[in-house]
Amino acid sequence: MNILLLLSALLAGGTILCLVWAAKGIALQRYRNDVQWMRDTYHRFHPEEINAELYTILYYLGCVFLLLILLWIVPNWILALIFWGVLMFLPAFIIEWAWRRRVNEVDQQISQSVTSMANSMRAGLTLVQAITRLSEQAPAPIKMEFQIMANQYGLGADMETVLKNAKERLKLPNFNLFASALLLNREMGGDVAETLTRISKSLDKLREMKKTVEAHTSEGRTNIKLLLLGPVAMLLLLATVDAKGVVMLFTTTQGVAILMIAGLLAGTGVILARRITRSEV
Repeated sequence: MNILLLLSALLAGGTILCLVWAAKGIALQRYRNDVQWMRDTYHRFHPEEINAELYTILYYLGCVFLLLILLWIVPNWILALIFWGVLMFLPAFIIEWAWRRRVNEVDQQISQSVTSMANSMRAGLTLVQAITRLSEQAPAPIKMEFQIMANQYGLGADMETVLKNAKERLKLPNFNLFASALLLNREMGGDVAETLTRISKSLDKLREMKKTVEAHTSEGRTNIKLLLLGPVAMLLLLATVDAKGVVMLFTTTQGVAILMIAGLLAGTGVILARRITRSEV
């Protein structure tokens, strides 16, 4: 019996050690992925380097601190874990929202920047000099994009690689048109300034068409906002009539399930409505 207990203890201990070792490998891989995500995310908005490892560790500490605060404030620990899990998605969501907003602003400035580049090249500047000039004089946020391009070229990358990296980073059709024209012109030759002027005029026409489409779909986008605010407003109205019933939605398992189903249905409706009203020109 003692031998069986010893063998069972050894087997259990070995199993635990294997699980810990496997978890260690998974945790290390997740840490490396998070460090790379932190570095790539920072490079989206800034050209300089950062200590991504330090920022990642601070992010982990912030997540643990937030979990402790929620467990202390929220009476139901299951609900606290659910809130914590939802909040873990917020940083990526906020960053993506800020990036899309920045990219949209860049998209609005491409035409003017292309015109400025064409004028600079007519004045005798090379392509690299024109990009460097835009990195100093262009308005934000497209100024930062040209700074990143100038920095990459200064660190030894060729212009073809710099333009391809910018296309991959921004993923904007208008910028892709601009970069592809420059790449083609470097291969085939020709008047770069005239090519850029034609691209600028084409981008202006595309922007006018996009504004027209957005004006016709503005009512649908307003309905999406109402679809999001409607359930929240209804919940607040119910709280004024039956506060105890509303509190049960946040403190009981059945209430949490109802909230999750309602959120899923509302999210599905918003996604479908956005696809219908999406304007792509």
